Amino acid sequence: MSKDTARVVKKVRENRDITSLFIEEFGESFRKRRAGQFLTLKIMQEGQWSKPHPFTISCAPEDPRLRVTIKKLGVFTSLIHDLKEGEPVIVSGPYGGFCKDIDARGEIVMIAGGVGITPFLSVLRHFRNIRARNHVLLLWSNKSLDDAFALDELNAMSREIPLTIVHNLSREAPGTDLSEYAHQDFPAVFYEPGRCSRDLMKRYLPSDDPAVFLCGPPPMQDYILGELDALEMDSGSVEKESFTWKGIR
Repeated sequence: MSKDTARVVKKVRENRDITSLFIEEFGESFRKRRAGQFLTLKIMQEGQWSKPHPFTISCAPEDPRLRVTIKKLGVFTSLIHDLKEGEPVIVSGPYGGFCKDIDARGEIVMIAGGVGITPFLSVLRHFRNIRARNHVLLLWSNKSLDDAFALDELNAMSREIPLTIVHNLSREAPGTDLSEYAHQDFPAVFYEPGRCSRDLMKRYLPSDDPAVFLCGPPPMQDYILGELDALEMDSGSVEKESFTWKGIR
């Protein structure tokens, strides 16, 4: 077996389309990973190893297991969801520079679309573990709250570290009252209907000059960058991760 061969030791169904795999027996290179990086994953298909596919590492870098959180979007990701605990996989990495210097930023804005939350989950889990004092605003867009996951964990984080969370539910009509979702125990967690527009962002963005990180599908990113330009923010300084696989260099 390859020196990169690891093993799936646990599966967690996050929602109807998203599953987390917990992986052990990986190579030593992963001991030096940073929050926000990704790995490539191979699985056995018809008696041979598949081509490598990239997935963000969604756990904190100090966690003893690797965790990848994967949405079912096609043939390969559907096979991922059918993996059994104990099955071998090949993982290589870590790769990527997204969120590389985020620990040094005092004011941070994370803008995520759907499963684009995964690198930010890695960062936030890291911040929680080290009790970081960075001020973080997380703007997370999903079609509905049913598409989100790790909600209880995020709620708890909002009380453990300086974290404000805005759940942006794009299929809810603008002006819809979402107060049913709010909970008095989590006053730093908000729910907003409609798109993640300039008006929505303006209500929550810090007055200081924050470091902005953006992760999600390319059309969503283009829209967000346009809205930031309209707010006279420098969209060129936004650090972006698009999950577009162009190979490892």
